[in-house]
Amino acid sequence: KFTQGEVKSTSKAEVLTTTDTNIVDALKRVAVQKNVTQIVLGRPTKRLFQDFIEGGTLLDRLVREGGDIDVHVIRQNEKEEYKTFLQRFPLFKSFGPLQAYWFTAWFLIGVGLLGLFVEPLIGYRAVGYLFLLCVLVVGMMATIGPIVMAAIVSALGWNFFFIPPRFTLDISRADDLAMSLSYLVVASITGYLAHRVRSHEKIIREREDRISTLYEVSQDIAASFEKKEFLEKINERMGRLLDGSCGIILKGKDGKLLSDEHKSYSLVLKDKEKAVAAWAFDSGKRAGWSTETLSEAKNLYIPLKASTSIVGIFIYRPNGKRKLTLEQESLLLTVLNQLANSLEKHFLEKRLREAEKLEESEHLHQTLLSSISHELRTPLTVIMGTASAFADPAISQNPSQVMAMGEELSVASERLNRIIENLLDMSRLSSGVLALKREWHDVRDLIGVSLGKLKGFLTEHPVRVQIPDDFPLVEMDFRFMEHAVMNLILNAATYTPKGSTIYISARVVEDAVEIEVRDDGPGIPEESIPFLFDKFYRVPGTKTGGTGLGLSIVQSITEAHKGKVSVTNAEPHGACFTITLPWIENKKAPQEEDIL
Repeated sequence: KFTQGEVKSTSKAEVLTTTDTNIVDALKRVAVQKNVTQIVLGRPTKRLFQDFIEGGTLLDRLVREGGDIDVHVIRQNEKEEYKTFLQRFPLFKSFGPLQAYWFTAWFLIGVGLLGLFVEPLIGYRAVGYLFLLCVLVVGMMATIGPIVMAAIVSALGWNFFFIPPRFTLDISRADDLAMSLSYLVVASITGYLAHRVRSHEKIIREREDRISTLYEVSQDIAASFEKKEFLEKINERMGRLLDGSCGIILKGKDGKLLSDEHKSYSLVLKDKEKAVAAWAFDSGKRAGWSTETLSEAKNLYIPLKASTSIVGIFIYRPNGKRKLTLEQESLLLTVLNQLANSLEKHFLEKRLREAEKLEESEHLHQTLLSSISHELRTPLTVIMGTASAFADPAISQNPSQVMAMGEELSVASERLNRIIENLLDMSRLSSGVLALKREWHDVRDLIGVSLGKLKGFLTEHPVRVQIPDDFPLVEMDFRFMEHAVMNLILNAATYTPKGSTIYISARVVEDAVEIEVRDDGPGIPEESIPFLFDKFYRVPGTKTGGTGLGLSIVQSITEAHKGKVSVTNAEPHGACFTITLPWIENKKAPQEEDIL
């Protein structure tokens, strides 16, 4: 419960992984990047030798170098107990594997034998440079423990075997004593610096590999059109980097993991492994190999957590038993975070497209109903009225009235048939099931057939056709192209004044054939030209009638023929529609005997 004035606050933790040779420097860098002002730290246990080398405990160095950052220390209830001396002494605890000390010892022995061989030639003091070179080599290859060992053992070995008196640790001359002590200090410092250089080089190389991998993953995602493509690429890339096999199982529409074993980006799993994957997906926690949860599983299962939900599971199947290093694990989690966000974006875009398609379909449905209601009602009313009139004996016995009503009935039937054909053609064009039957046809026949079917609608509009007698044949679907030309002619007859002329022409322009339909009407407003071929679009101010589908059907049929349709205003007035179809001159048209 919260009383008045109290504010309920929520906080979100973020786990960061970084690489550096100095913990204090890493903490300060991350604090600056994340605008951190306070650090909570447990009280460290004092270690005499390591604290002396490193300049104090982590707490001492952080307080001394922290600057404006407040450091809060949590006290320890119980003092840490050490079971063995080796656990407490840092030289053997974390400064490198014992194998490195073994190889360092044999390397020192080899350098010592070389020094005994060349000492008569170069003198015992020059042998010290050989040991110094040995320490530098160890510093470039080993950790700090073997470096310290090499510095101390080489100083003692040089003293014992080479500096007079030999085979003793006594030094008779003061300059030899100073040189021996200086050697120990210089060898330790140079070995440590060589180790630092190698460590920094390793960090830079790991950062470059990390950045390169993230860049390549981003390129894979950006360059892929389908999620299948970038999922396969990421699986291959991460499997190569981590020495294993990778797979991804995505979330389905029901919110559960899909059974995608047949997918190329997934892995085949047994029933027990599927149960582990389902548990990791439901709990949002890692499970399986190298984890504390269901560790007997052969694979590692990592949930793909996006900003709002878990979009799937990433599966890693190692080729060996070696666990992932901290750098490999950090890189893997970074890549998976980017992958999860990309998948979520892909899913959201897909849902958005589906929603837009549904909205467009609903809008199309409503527009279609409102648009064709009047167009269907008008011819149906004429048909019903004519049928009722035929029932009147006085009218049925009058031949002139019967002929007039028959013509009206024919016009209404043709109008109704044209509306239904437009709706059926638009349905086929929108569904993508339109299949063209391309054959070689004469454009003059195309225009002639179209004008013949529109003879009843063109009684008040003279038509002039200008097509050369030697016009070449064009490859097209005659029925669909006839429908397109008829719609253009009918559009010119519907929206131009009575008595205006309609001009139809055809010509060859380079590798295309142009069929032009021009009228003497008022033309089209410039602001309406970009929308003229949209479904159900009607120019504002035009008379009622028509569904607004005719020009859209013309465009769809023309584009199905790999062509295009355009409209411009003619001079001095009128509109000019042009259908442009591709035409190849050297393609042989069928000969007359072939047609027969």
